[in-house]
Amino acid sequence: MALTPPLSLDQYQLSFWAVRGESRSVQINYSSSIDSLKHPFLLLTTTDPQFVPGIGELAMGDSVLITVTVDTSKIGVTLEPSGLQFGAPAQMKVWYDGAGGDLNGDGVADSTDSQIEAKLLGLWYREDDSEQWEKLGASQSLDEKSFTYALPHFCEYEIAESLLEWSVGW
Repeated sequence: MALTPPLSLDQYQLSFWAVRGESRSVQINYSSSIDSLKHPFLLLTTTDPQFVPGIGELAMGDSVLITVTVDTSKIGVTLEPSGLQFGAPAQMKVWYDGAGGDLNGDGVADSTDSQIEAKLLGLWYREDDSEQWEKLGASQSLDEKSFTYALPHFCEYEIAESLLEWSVGW
């Protein structure tokens, strides 16, 4: 029996060509169980992919295939090729409002979840599975329930509460 994903995205993985010197954006949306609308989950914009591991510097107008993979069980996003570096940072925005306010996964949206959101929730990254998670200085919007960050390079990103690697439950 197949498990239903915690959040219904219109795509769980997508690829696109990023071109040095051209703005390219992709957006992944989710369907809500409370209405029939599509809501944003992730927006990624690139303009200056500069260095590709194993390939080297990209000339103006050259491109690189970027793959975005989402793990909704932990609001995790993996961006590849890992280690891709940007001249002007790529912009990533991730919305966590699909959790419906229940940020600790106990089935109830209450004051505990509000405290987690306001004081503990953050955007974290790690280079690979062997590395420790590190908190980023991402900009959080409590109104939009989102994090925005200028990415200097690609790796793995996750919205989580603390270094204990507890992740927001969907």
